[in-house]
Amino acid sequence: MLTRLHLENFRNFRSADLSFASKSVLFAGGNGQGKTSLLEAVFYLSNLRSFRTPRIRELKRIGTDFFRISADLSGGKWNRTLTVEGGGESRCFSVDSVNVHKASDFAGHFHTVAFLPDDPDILTGQSILRRRFFDMFISMLDKEYFSALQTYASALRARNFLLKSERFDSDILNSYTPLLSESGSYIVRERFRCTKLLSEKMSLIFSEIRPEFSDFSIRMRSLKESSDAAFFRSRLNFLTEKDRQRGFTSFGPHTDDFDFLLNGKSLRVYGSRGQCRIFSFALKLAEFEIVNSGSFSGNQTLVLVDDATGDLDRNAKNAFFEKISSAGQIFHAVTHVEDCPEILNHSQIVTVSDGTAILHSQESHVSSHSLPLQ
Repeated sequence: MLTRLHLENFRNFRSADLSFASKSVLFAGGNGQGKTSLLEAVFYLSNLRSFRTPRIRELKRIGTDFFRISADLSGGKWNRTLTVEGGGESRCFSVDSVNVHKASDFAGHFHTVAFLPDDPDILTGQSILRRRFFDMFISMLDKEYFSALQTYASALRARNFLLKSERFDSDILNSYTPLLSESGSYIVRERFRCTKLLSEKMSLIFSEIRPEFSDFSIRMRSLKESSDAAFFRSRLNFLTEKDRQRGFTSFGPHTDDFDFLLNGKSLRVYGSRGQCRIFSFALKLAEFEIVNSGSFSGNQTLVLVDDATGDLDRNAKNAFFEKISSAGQIFHAVTHVEDCPEILNHSQIVTVSDGTAILHSQESHVSSHSLPLQ
């Protein structure tokens, strides 16, 4: 459970210090006031990635040089303080005021699953959105995967730089092949495994809430042979000359994609808006149920909900609240508290306005329909 969140120069917050004493917390306020930024701060502290931007510099308040996110966590028998500070494209991490030098040693102290309004873009948007989803999902299950991603991304950047360089050196280029083949083949293996895991879990969820969607599957578009490091190495070597002409590496997990199929047809091509919404909803529920299982997280999963249930029917909404009730803690961002009768009376309420967050007392929950949003 997250018991305290402190922000400095994060998004539109100059400073915020909030203490939490409830399993359910409501961030209430108008559009553009900072509700989503509070969810983003919690998510970033868990994953060292934003669900809104890949650029670190966009997280800091305009006109400032750095941002800082700090949180106190309680696991019952233990307490921990996590801090991330960023400026430019560099970051510093600490756990209980002790510096941590590797991102892979910092990420994953607790897990978050976020339900967001643009979740359908995972199904219908660019392939990078699907890879990003799978990468964050698998990283919560496997720290080695997070490290492999870092190794692969670093080696790929260096190799692509050499491919474009006028001072091309094949020996230096080939020195990156072992790094790419070992980390890349591991990434592909884990993606295939977790694609199957998610597909099976989503089918179970649909059998409960939408039996008509039982003929569902996820297909990963990648060479299965690339899960073998030796094949990966030989493929890179075979494509070296073509990559030199193109100026980039044309083979590897950075080119993978995923198809979400209903009755054998791609939802990205043939799915309606309503179908893509319910399928993205089931995808995130499957992610939550897998991550929240004791073997993976020890019940250290926090759920973040950003106005993501508004267009769900009553049955789907009821199933949603029932399933996420097993989370360690739930943070909701809502425009109007009266729109959340299912959770209102047992939630702590924080009103958010223009980068200012006001925490209301536990006693004000029942009468909070009349709370002003300023």
